[in-house]
Amino acid sequence: MSRVVQRPGSITRLRVLEAGSGLPTAIVARLLHDSGVTVLRTARTGPDPFTERYPALRSWSRDWTEVDVENGMDDVLASVDVLLVGAEDHPDAGPPARLELAELLSRHPRLIVLEIGGYVQGTNDPTPAVDLLVQARTGLVFEQFSDRPTQLAFAPSLYGAALLGTIGVWAALHARRRTGRGGRVRVSMQQGLALFWPHLWLSAERPDQAFDTVPPRDVKHLVLRCADGGYLQIVLGVPGAVARVHRVLGIPGPVDPADRGVPSLARGAENYFADRDLFGRYAARFPRDELVEAFAAAGVPVEPVLAPGEFFDDPQVRAAGLVTTAPDGREYPAGPVDLSVAGDPPVARPVPRRARCGESAPLAGLRIIDLGNWVAGPFASKLLADLGADVIKVEPPTGLSNLTGVRNTLTSNRGKRSIVVDMKTPEGREIVRRLAATADAVHHNFRPGVAERLGVDAASLRERRPGLVYLHTTAYGRTGPRVLRGGFDMVMQALCGHEVRAGGEGNEPLWYRAPFVDYCAGALGAIALLTALYERDATGAPVDAHTSLLGAAMFLRGELVREPDGSIAGAAVLSADRTGFHPTEALYRAMDGWLAVAAYGESMAAALSDALELTGLGPPSKWSEAAAHAIAAAIGRLTCDEALSLLGAAGVWATRCTGDAFAAMLADDAARRSGLVISAPDPRYGRVTGCFGPLIGFSGWTPAPDGFRSAPLSGEHTAALLAETGYSADERARLERAGIVRAAPGGRMLTDQIPAT
Repeated sequence: MSRVVQRPGSITRLRVLEAGSGLPTAIVARLLHDSGVTVLRTARTGPDPFTERYPALRSWSRDWTEVDVENGMDDVLASVDVLLVGAEDHPDAGPPARLELAELLSRHPRLIVLEIGGYVQGTNDPTPAVDLLVQARTGLVFEQFSDRPTQLAFAPSLYGAALLGTIGVWAALHARRRTGRGGRVRVSMQQGLALFWPHLWLSAERPDQAFDTVPPRDVKHLVLRCADGGYLQIVLGVPGAVARVHRVLGIPGPVDPADRGVPSLARGAENYFADRDLFGRYAARFPRDELVEAFAAAGVPVEPVLAPGEFFDDPQVRAAGLVTTAPDGREYPAGPVDLSVAGDPPVARPVPRRARCGESAPLAGLRIIDLGNWVAGPFASKLLADLGADVIKVEPPTGLSNLTGVRNTLTSNRGKRSIVVDMKTPEGREIVRRLAATADAVHHNFRPGVAERLGVDAASLRERRPGLVYLHTTAYGRTGPRVLRGGFDMVMQALCGHEVRAGGEGNEPLWYRAPFVDYCAGALGAIALLTALYERDATGAPVDAHTSLLGAAMFLRGELVREPDGSIAGAAVLSADRTGFHPTEALYRAMDGWLAVAAYGESMAAALSDALELTGLGPPSKWSEAAAHAIAAAIGRLTCDEALSLLGAAGVWATRCTGDAFAAMLADDAARRSGLVISAPDPRYGRVTGCFGPLIGFSGWTPAPDGFRSAPLSGEHTAALLAETGYSADERARLERAGIVRAAPGGRMLTDQIPAT
């Protein structure tokens, strides 16, 4: 769980009322509660259908206080800071409470209202707010395979909306501290999808080969089956990676010792990441656990591919404190953000930076120093830059890593300013210290110990900025047997059950072609920074924050529970055809396209079977493969329009599957008006357009469409930042001649430097 040494007047005095439905608002409430916020929850009348869908909800809410707002909503709202409304639809949950939010905010001007919907504001489509339907309506279901749709198994719209909503709440709290006013924060499940998919939903006016190199549909990662039937996941990219793999597997023949295993479209989707067939033949000779140890000893990133819930017993998970045990003996993933006050407030308390006159962005006035690389670190501060923070990207002379692709670099660094500094030199470290002395927070994703060796650890930087907030994103946490290993999205998907869940019943595990764990870790880092800054601003005390890839991967299975008898609740995997988890909630092929059906609850499931004139299926809770085949056969005899008309008349929730998600969003006026789709000038690629802009809406703030900046050129702002930090023109010239700093040479410098995480 998150741990903050609390001080009077800080986070513990905040109160939130959870009045939403389903998983997204519950996750927001949980993340706020983990940070010390007091959570009230509107009393539910009758059974809550979401507690069965998400087993951990009962455990999450055990410390929340239920309040009856039937006759006293205004009294309750007068006592809280944040109201959470909206989120998932369910026919058995009853109609949501009708709240006139504008009128409500006029009576409670300091109140912050987070409203989570299914789709961006201005969308007229009445499709219910259900994860599968959102995936289908937006076209996400066609993003993994070229010839068929699949349901993405980790509920991206629900978790994405919750992460964005939590960021929005903290940003609004920061803005309220500056202005004295609350307001309305809006996010949608549609925007939640974009949080995990920005690098693929991107286009450029002048693309090159590097820009167009992304994992293709039908891609298979290096998931290898072993002699005992178990699977493991390896990742290339470290120096000499291919030679190391050949040595561990005993593959004969010459190999280039410098080959790091760079992905190549020329090898096709099956072998995009390496010669998967060759590796697979030799891996099949060894037991999984033996091979995992051998790869780890050789420095090849590796993890076993575990079923959902198996991670509870993993030694690293336990050592990192990532399991919570409830009083009733149930276990579930612990909170992914760790906060701790790092000392007493300084005598000379740092004054928070203030926005300049006319700056209305929620985070205007905040300055963040980003020392990170790849996605998990930099994406955290990119999300804050979206909301007005001044983010300074400190890059090494060797450049940012491009091993995961140029697009990941663009989407993780948009809106920042860049300075190139050699931190391995004393003068380079001095530059970083002087920059940090002007900042509110510093963050990075170096491996443990690297920041200390470079002299940019929290203690060193606080010598000049005592109240500095410091975020460290690690791979595996800060303690445990694997703490010093390099971490990658792929091995975390494997270890935490995502690949088995996605692969489907009886199939080999499947890696999704977006590094969604990396992007989740970045979003959690943004939440950690905003939470820590709120505490710092209240007390003046420095705050340390920590997140990890492992914690993020477990967080995305946060609704899962291990019962006291050892059974796992919420551990279902997709069907063998990967179309859904249950016949009542799945993708079905019509004569001229695909539909998504979400027949929630017993009565809607019965309406589905009646509408399709199916008999003998039994109670919906017992439906299995035979029922799915019967439904598929009935829908397969209809066109999409015929099926949707029939199901709509019966009150069954369904929608057509959009074929091209990105094209659909580019053509969607509401998506552009909401900022889901933006366009920014880029010195290398012309205009870059995609779903990588601000994904959160705030009342009173609308970003100017022409104000978006692309990711900076490496060193684009070196001269300006040195001048701001007090270096004279002569000093700047000398530092550049000595190679300690570098200004932009007119093009990006993207290399294959290996990241910390």
